[in-house]
Amino acid sequence: MARVSKELREAQLFRQRIDSLVAESHGWRDYEHIRYWLQKLLRRDQDYIYTEAERAAVDRIISARRPYEGWAGYSVPELRRVARTYVADFDYDDELFLDDIDAEGATQLVEGDMRHLVNLCVMSGMDIPRFPRRKTFGDD
Repeated sequence: MARVSKELREAQLFRQRIDSLVAESHGWRDYEHIRYWLQKLLRRDQDYIYTEAERAAVDRIISARRPYEGWAGYSVPELRRVARTYVADFDYDDELFLDDIDAEGATQLVEGDMRHLVNLCVMSGMDIPRFPRRKTFGDD
């Protein structure tokens, strides 16, 4: 029986992480291009060893998909209700976003969606702290 190298075992575990990430059904609103890229990674040969850059990118995606149940002491449904009250003041994309999370009955949101909802609540006049901006390359 052939031995499997350490790098290949790690690549197989990494592939499983990607597969479970892609399998998540919620929170991909406006992020289908990222999901597509993850699916491309899964189509690579079974013996492919992922690069450090690919691993770092997937780690950032996993971090950004951390679910939030609320912000500043308010639950997602409470924040949704506040933002919905002022929907006439928002643009069409914001209205569609609220429609989507209302239809889902969302009680948790991934980072990008929570940032969007918090921004809508702040624009509505709600006295809550802004969601922290996302770190990018070059931020220390």
